[in-house]
Amino acid sequence: MPRTDRVFAGPLVLLLAAAAMAPATAHAAPFGWFAHLHPGGSRGADSRVSFIAYNKAPIFQDVKIDGHFYTVLPHQSLMIKAPAGTAIYAESAGAGHKRGDLLIAVTPQMQNKTVPFD
Repeated sequence: MPRTDRVFAGPLVLLLAAAAMAPATAHAAPFGWFAHLHPGGSRGADSRVSFIAYNKAPIFQDVKIDGHFYTVLPHQSLMIKAPAGTAIYAESAGAGHKRGDLLIAVTPQMQNKTVPFD
C-alpha cells in the first residue's frame, strides 16, 4: 500500500513557510480594502505620524496606545503610526515613571524618527 503522509507534507510545509513570511500588521479598519471598490469610499492622504518608539531600559515596558496594550522588550523598538496628539502611557513601572504616566505624546516632528523612552 502506498504511503499518503508525503502527499500532505509538501503543501503543509509550503503553508507554514508562507505564514511565517507574511507581514504581521494590524489595520485600523478591518475592511480597509473595501474602500477601494467604491470611488466615494476612498481616503485622502494619510496624515498619521510614523515613528519608532525605542525602549532603552534594561527591563521590558508595557505601554498603552489608543486603548491597546503592547510589551516592548529591553533595547527593542515598536513601529508606531498614529495621529498627532496620540498619547502613549506606561502600563508598567519603570526607572523614571510609574504606571499611568505619559511616556510620549505624538507630534508631527517625530515623523520617521526614533524616539527613546525608559
